[in-house]
Parts: sequence; C-alpha cells; structure tokens
Amino acid sequence: MLCGTRSERVKITKQVFPKEKVSIVCRILTASRSSYYRKEKTVKEEEIALEKAIISTFKRNDGNSGRIRIKKELASNGIRVSEWKISRILKKYGLIAKGGRKKSKKAVQQKKMQRKEKIMRQNLIKDKFSITIPNKLWSSDISEFRIANRKLYVCAIIDVGTRRIVGWAISLHMRESIVHDAFKMAHGRNPHLAEQPYYHSDGGAQFTSKETTELVEKAGFIKSVSRPGVPQDNQPIESFWKTIKREMLSIRHMRFDEAKQTIVKYIELYYNSARLHSSIGYQCPNDVYYKLAI
Repeated sequence: MLCGTRSERVKITKQVFPKEKVSIVCRILTASRSSYYRKEKTVKEEEIALEKAIISTFKRNDGNSGRIRIKKELASNGIRVSEWKISRILKKYGLIAKGGRKKSKKAVQQKKMQRKEKIMRQNLIKDKFSITIPNKLWSSDISEFRIANRKLYVCAIIDVGTRRIVGWAISLHMRESIVHDAFKMAHGRNPHLAEQPYYHSDGGAQFTSKETTELVEKAGFIKSVSRPGVPQDNQPIESFWKTIKREMLSIRHMRFDEAKQTIVKYIELYYNSARLHSSIGYQCPNDVYYKLAI
C-alpha cells in the first residue's frame, strides 16, 4: 500500500502507471473516481495559478527579473517554487529576462573588436624601445618553462634602458600574485624612478586586472598594454625569454627547487652581471645601469 498524502499517492501512481485505466489507479490509491478527478482538477488549477503568478511577476518587473529574483519575490509572498520550474514556465511562454538573452554572434564580435581597439589605444610605447634612461620603461611578461614532470612559470620585468632584469617571481602557477610579486621586487629595488615611468605588458588578465593596475599606478607608473597577438609590442622581454630558454636547457631535467635556484643564479649572477648584450654595446646590464645612474 502506498504511503503519504493523497496528492502524493496520486502523483506517484500516475508516474508509475501513466497508461493505466482510472479504475485500476483508483484501486491502487484506495480512492473513488470522484475524489481522483477532483484531485486532478485541483492540481491543474494550482498549476494555472502558479503560472499566472510567475508571468505576472515577470511582467510587473518589465522583464528584468530572471528565475532567481522571481523565486525570491514569490517566496516573500508565501509561494514556494523551484528555479527549474520557473525556467520551464518562462520558456513555455517564450519569456526571456533582459539580462539573460543570448548574445548574437554579431554582438559578440563587436564586443571583441571594441576590447581590441581599447587595448590598442592603451599601447603607449608603440615599439619605441630605444630609451637609454634607467627605470623609464619596464617591460614585463610571464613565460612557461618545462621541468621534470611538470611546468613552472616565471614573471620577469626588464628595464629597457639598461636591459637589466629588475624584478622576477617564480611559481608553479601563473595567477595574478606572480605579477604582483615581481613588480614589488622591482619597485623595492629601484625606488628612484625616472620622470613618468612606463610599465608595459601584454593584455593578459594577470596584467590588466583592477588590482594590478592599482598596484602599478600607485607606484607612479603609466600603464601600457601590447596589441593582441603582436609579441613585437613587448620585444625586450620576449628577447629575454628567447635567450634564457636557449641557454638554460639543463632545467628540463630538474625538479622545482633546483630549477628555481638555477634560474635565479642565471638572472642575478650571469644575465645582469656578466653577460654582454649587443643592444647596449656589448656591455652587461649592471655596468650600464651604474654608468647611467650617476
């Protein structure tokens, strides 16, 4: 024998025996035909009333309310209904919340173009990397390195005027914090900046986020962003990646701690202090920095 309220028993029996005769269903429910049909009529009336309440709420808010807001508003009036049911009823009557309309391909393309144009307008450097003033223009990026059984990520900042790596951070992830750590190191080591210094990077989310922008601008930098898909816009740091990856093949077989130490030694003891750079007259970056900083 089925347990539960009469309405629950009716619902379960109809689901289990959808094509069964009413007489047999009534026998299972131990109910008369009149009470069965009366219950069906009541259920339909309740369904219609619920549909009217949902549609009325939707229209009253001028189509601005989606399933979540409609559910909250109905609940405040003592009507309990699931978000799924609200969605089903809205779909049944072709009602779509204004904020929930699927954007057309044209609208999506227009938004992409607008973002691209905005980023292009933010490129304040325009390939002008001939600056010879220390700490006037910093170029930054994140690059991936393969090591034993995994990857590590390096965020580096190069001072274009001296080709010196002024800041770096090494991690097993490429979250926003790696950019912040590299910048804080660079700024901490170089408190005396040129007038109106620039911080240039690509348009990655780690560099263009609100938090990164605030960090950079608070330090007195003017932010500049490369055009999408144009690595030449960030040529100084791209050149550094090409060099370090060519000269540091051995880290492929190292574990994280060893690889990190090796990269740090390469940057601080070799790249900045001993390696001669053709772009600065075959001098090492630290020598150029101390000459120009005087």
